[in-house]
Amino acid sequence: MPRRQYVADLQQAQSDLLPAGIHDLQTGEDDGQFEFLFSNGDPSSAIKVTALIPELSDYPKSHEYMIFSGEDAPPHIAKALQNVRRTNGKTVFELLDIVSVTLEKLSADPDGDTEMPESQLDYEDQSEEENDFDDDDIYDSDHEAFQNGTTETMSGAKSSSGASMKPADRAFRARLRSDLRLAKEAGFKVGILGHALDGFNAFVTLSIRISKLGISEEAMEAWQVTASDYLILILQFPNGYKTNEELQGFDSIRLQSNIGIRVCAGKSYKPTLQEAIKAFTIIKKNARDSLFTSDLPKPEEEVAESSIKETFISKPLNGLLQERLATLLRFRSAGMSWSGAEEHYSNVSSTGSNVEQAVPDRCFEPDPVNPALPQIMHADHLADRGRTTFSFPLLAMQFLLRHFVRCTEFCLVCHKKMNTELEAIKPYVCESELCLYQYMTLGFGPSIEHEILAQPYVVDLLISFCYKSAVACKLKEYPDGLSLAVPPSDPACAVLEPYHGRYMYGTQPQTVASVTSPVAGFHVGFDRDRLELIFHNKPERCPVKRGDWIVLKMSNQVSLQEAELHCRVDETSFFPTITISKPVVLNLGGNNISASPHASTNGVSDQTTKKPASPAATSKWEEASFTVYDQDFKSMTVSDKSSAICRLLDTLPDVKTIQEYLTKNQPADLKNWVERISPAALSLLRWVIASNRACIIQVDGDNDASSALKKEERLSGMANHMQFRFAMGAPDKEQRFLNEARKTTNRLNLAVPTIFAWHGSPLHNWHMIIREGLHFKNTDHGRAYGHGVYHALDATTSSGYASMGGMGIGVNGDVPKGTWGSSVLRISSALALNEIVNAPAEFVSSKPYYVVAQLDWIQTRYLFVSCKPAQDTVQIGNDTPPQNALTQDASRIPTGTSGSVVIPAAAIKTHRMIRNERRPPSPHNPSPLKKLKALGGYRDQPIPIDDDDDTDSIMTTASDTGALFGEDPLPPTEPSPPPTPAKLLGPPTDYIPGQLDFSTLPLMPLPTYATSHTTKRLMKELQSCARVQDATPLADLGWSIDVAKIENAYQWIVELHSFHTFEIKGKKLPLAVDMAKQGVKSVVMEVRFNKDFPFSPPYVRVITPRFLGFNQGGGGHIVLGGAMCMELLTNTGWSSVSSMESVLMQIRLAIASEPFARLDVHAGRGSYGTGEAADGYVRACQTHGWKVPEGFREMAYGVPEGGGGRL
Repeated sequence: MPRRQYVADLQQAQSDLLPAGIHDLQTGEDDGQFEFLFSNGDPSSAIKVTALIPELSDYPKSHEYMIFSGEDAPPHIAKALQNVRRTNGKTVFELLDIVSVTLEKLSADPDGDTEMPESQLDYEDQSEEENDFDDDDIYDSDHEAFQNGTTETMSGAKSSSGASMKPADRAFRARLRSDLRLAKEAGFKVGILGHALDGFNAFVTLSIRISKLGISEEAMEAWQVTASDYLILILQFPNGYKTNEELQGFDSIRLQSNIGIRVCAGKSYKPTLQEAIKAFTIIKKNARDSLFTSDLPKPEEEVAESSIKETFISKPLNGLLQERLATLLRFRSAGMSWSGAEEHYSNVSSTGSNVEQAVPDRCFEPDPVNPALPQIMHADHLADRGRTTFSFPLLAMQFLLRHFVRCTEFCLVCHKKMNTELEAIKPYVCESELCLYQYMTLGFGPSIEHEILAQPYVVDLLISFCYKSAVACKLKEYPDGLSLAVPPSDPACAVLEPYHGRYMYGTQPQTVASVTSPVAGFHVGFDRDRLELIFHNKPERCPVKRGDWIVLKMSNQVSLQEAELHCRVDETSFFPTITISKPVVLNLGGNNISASPHASTNGVSDQTTKKPASPAATSKWEEASFTVYDQDFKSMTVSDKSSAICRLLDTLPDVKTIQEYLTKNQPADLKNWVERISPAALSLLRWVIASNRACIIQVDGDNDASSALKKEERLSGMANHMQFRFAMGAPDKEQRFLNEARKTTNRLNLAVPTIFAWHGSPLHNWHMIIREGLHFKNTDHGRAYGHGVYHALDATTSSGYASMGGMGIGVNGDVPKGTWGSSVLRISSALALNEIVNAPAEFVSSKPYYVVAQLDWIQTRYLFVSCKPAQDTVQIGNDTPPQNALTQDASRIPTGTSGSVVIPAAAIKTHRMIRNERRPPSPHNPSPLKKLKALGGYRDQPIPIDDDDDTDSIMTTASDTGALFGEDPLPPTEPSPPPTPAKLLGPPTDYIPGQLDFSTLPLMPLPTYATSHTTKRLMKELQSCARVQDATPLADLGWSIDVAKIENAYQWIVELHSFHTFEIKGKKLPLAVDMAKQGVKSVVMEVRFNKDFPFSPPYVRVITPRFLGFNQGGGGHIVLGGAMCMELLTNTGWSSVSSMESVLMQIRLAIASEPFARLDVHAGRGSYGTGEAADGYVRACQTHGWKVPEGFREMAYGVPEGGGGRL
């Protein structure tokens, strides 16, 4: 078994993408040996490396590797390979990656002509123990030494820095482990791939079961995930792990080279290293032009149990996280909520980053809590009290959950919150035309090819609904953002009578108010046999090009089917003769017109009909004219838009023909069927499918295995109706409905928690219903019994409403007018069966109709369509009652067209879930079978999977557990002295806190510009400083704030002290000497904040004592007047992520730096005035070219901007 596993891993590594620089992986001469070549871009300098597993029987858990290079390898390469560590128990691929990282560090400089000197490699060869002893290498997350240098990422990209990467020390590993433990404690599974603990390129993964996110089963099905899947966030750190604070400080260029983010789903809690690399491997996709994506399987593709795949919204989420997360976290650090940070980001993006603007107070208001979602969805790591550092992986995962679970609330392109109260189960885009265009062209929408292959009758249903709505001019939204070029409007050929649904050809309008002028076309001769057109009056240049679509009209129309012939231009090289593809004949008004000898309705091109040209051939030219698809759809009138939609849909083949084409042609992409489907019709088809925001699953259909499984959910009582499972509303709508049913059941002590009733609506309304959900904002049939959603227990009653707006019967006597001509189903009406909370007495009305105003009391379950299928392959199931029927309220059982409705229990979970919750606990330990039933583990309902249950959850690997909870060995130290109170530790100091008399200080009143969000942020900063102050010895800290006496958050009084702890070349700091001579214990400073903090810096000045100016031999960044002259405290050098703790530390260090600050011994203990300090600050900024913060006058002088005078 170990050898078999080794061979399988070696073969897998040979077939997959290898780490950077590794190639030509081969099996070695001995068992357990393999060889490969390493080169850094130059194949001629390839180095042969051999790896050997001495005890193959230990593979893959406790084996060891021996690694050595060839005789011709440079000495430093051989030495580095001998010192490779942490290889025990690694797979073949992981070993290759370790070698790749090690040798990449030894590669040539970016210019490629000099090797790294041996002196630069000394630290690389140090052991972990030596690193741990080196105090100089220990740094925190905010230190500049934490920046890592050049290494090649696993996808082959190099960082912009040319410095070598410094090995990780104990402080680095402790921070990494702390960040990952926080994520683990928050409820997520954590994995590590690569060399994170060594500070090299690595992947960190966080994941959670889909079942834990509060998503309904209908939403899971619509999103193509299962309850047992893991939602996985993969974080790539090409240059070593970076903390939250570091990433927030990076600009966009450095950020791209230091963090990569991908979202996927999988059966295991983390991918393999090969799969993680694939997630970041960029390939070009054939299905869309200029679209690049990862090398992962798509959501609809079947993958192995151990594989990962993209989620249905991985592309937009990857872009959102990669481009915006760091900036949003920077805003959140200023006190904003997630919603506020996203709103502020949008505002800044729309106005430009250089435009200063005030942040609205609402951006600092907390996000509302949705009680229908689980607690993990409400958790906010940034709200944890007492923390000064935060885990970036945890923050990233919490932000991902916000946009994954609540994806229907945000636009998939601009990611703004949707400005609508309507709920949907599938995400979409906002009203912006640009967003719609990008959504379609960038491939963010669903794969229509997959939809047609998997559920052709659902696609037929969607097209039919859209067609009906367009015929009746009932569309509320049009695809204006798709830049459609459609056939010009021609009233002489097509007439649309608004609200009467008569889409007719060859008839002049009778009641249309505005008539479009006739379209001037090109007069040509048409040779049916050769499929050629010839211009009688040759234009100066050919008016069409290859690939254009035209509408051909015969001058002597012999049949209705020749009213319009749509075809593609195939060749224009022999202009004035052009060649066209086989014309597409329209199916009109529900009449399936048979094809003529010269045209086909099935769309399958038959090239054999073209006869080769010969000198003896005599062309027979028929008089015709054509117009080009060049009408801008957006500029058309509403009536013409509706007509254009119908015309384009009429050019489409039926769904079974499209399915057949996709099955026979690979890759399955309709964009390749250029001779049959025009680009405009294809874009419209994508819009019809992608804009559907409901979950519709066909129960009836083809007689195959997948359909047989769905028939277990088929109810009885609706003979001759095609059934679909139907769900609408937000992903948490099911949970909200369940909560309402549970509360009502407990309150009224109901035996049956819900009832079922019918809702009918005309076909032209269903296109918008499946996009907006059920509501009662519009009044179509009156509201005699009050406002609400109307239901009936009898299907015939609702059918009466569903048949309103009918248009009569077509020519063939069985299909209504206005029906999509290529429809296979040929539907005539549609009804929804809804589940409703069983409290009719609390409805707006219960007789003769149920009128329900509480939308959370309604959940759609089934959709029924009355149809007359055009093909024998459509199988409508038998009207046989299900074996395991759902228990219904006997007094309120709905009636169908063929008797009482009997619903299978497998299709409805509400009753069983509420019944199980109300079951009293047994005093005895139940048997395993009873436990199974108590959890709802029946045959048709799987047991919810809990990550904490080892029997169901994927176990965390030993390597991940060790990385999370392992500890580095501590260096040997002297025995620790007995514990001493923190305040007594550190060097002695003569400073005693709490002695400052605030009554002698120039205290400012609460400013008029104070805002709630700035006040909250300042209080947070003050509390943070207080915590640091309580936990740090006085002399080590060097500053003090009497928090109890701070009454105005916009003005802090800070004392800087203990300057005697500084030594310069073995001598005391001159300032410390002066303070000792003058008996001064501290430097009293005033810190003022304006309304834009933390986006603008504070103003800091010395109150007392007075210092010498620069021209008098002073320094310490204190200008004449007492203000601090530091770039950090100007708009030029300020960063909004700076904490006041770090600012105070830097100010103290600046005062102690050269040129040294000196006290003015002649001024004694005099104080600076407010005005002279502000004047000195402005002069210093002007001298250095620094920008004075906005609102400085009001903050420093205490007068409004533009006001006169000063203090």
